Order: sequence, then structure tokens, then C-alpha cells
Amino acid sequence: MCKKTWCTLFSLIVAAVILAGCGYHFKGKENNLPQDITKISIPVFKNQTTETNIETFFTNALISQFVKSKELELVDTKNADAVIHATIKDFQVVTLTYYPDGKVSEYRVIVTMDVSLIRASNQAVIWRGKNMHEFEDYDATNETLTDEARKQEAAVKIAKFMAELIHDRMLENF
Repeated sequence: MCKKTWCTLFSLIVAAVILAGCGYHFKGKENNLPQDITKISIPVFKNQTTETNIETFFTNALISQFVKSKELELVDTKNADAVIHATIKDFQVVTLTYYPDGKVSEYRVIVTMDVSLIRASNQAVIWRGKNMHEFEDYDATNETLTDEARKQEAAVKIAKFMAELIHDRMLENF
């Protein structure tokens, strides 16, 4: 073989060894839950905040994530092997930046929640994520309705991101 072919082959082998050695794997390809957990239920999240209806965004986002992954079957609570219980503990909107004239230019929405996967048969905790939080920023306007819509869009983005995070951590047992 010519020198260039040897270099290319050597580079590929080194890359494969490095990737295998560092524990690299494709996201969502692993399910480390106990084998008897095949059916789950996701009741509506509890909302301990003053922000109305956000529990719906977060519940629907997590249901959607599990439907998309097809890792576990979604069923009603009485037929489930395990149930995902979640509580939205905090929902904050904080001012992030101001214009030079003192008007608000950007807000940040911050959501904090607890999530648990509970075995239906004996109520044992299989997985828990405590004080999970995420944030999303949005531009402020002078219009109350527009700002409210942007706040809601930020909450929906957070819900989708946290649903992926919960799904992956729960299945990969991080």
C-alpha cells in the first residue's frame, strides 16, 4: 500500500479507538430502566406556581417525547408499570437587560421542577431529578399582549427542552 493509504487507515483506526474509549454513544439509543418497566403513565404535572396552565405545556411535551422515542408504551395509570410524577416548583420572569433609556429590552423565563419515575407496584423511586431547571430569553416590547405571547413561547421552548432532558436522563440513568 502507498504511504497515503497507510496514513488514512491509521487515522481511521485511531479515531475509532478514541471514540470507543471515551464512552461516546448516540443519544437515545440506550434504555437502562429495569426490564420489567415497559409501560408508563404521565399524569398532568403539578403546578405550584402562580403561572396558569404551564403544567399543560410541560406534560404534553413529555408525552410527546415518549411517543416520539417509542421506548416505552404510554398507558393510563392503572395499567402502568411505572408513573412519572412531576411538579413545577418555580416559574420566574426576570429582567435581563435594559435599553440606555431605562426600558426593559430582554426578559428571562426560568423554570424549576422535580420529576420522579415511581414503580406502580410498590411506589419505589426508580429515577429522580430534583430541582431541574432551565431558562429561555425573549425580547421585550412595549405591548403587553406581545410580551405575554413571547413569555408563553419561551415556556413552550423550555418544556420541549426539559422533556428531552428528562427522557434521556431517565432512560440512560444519569
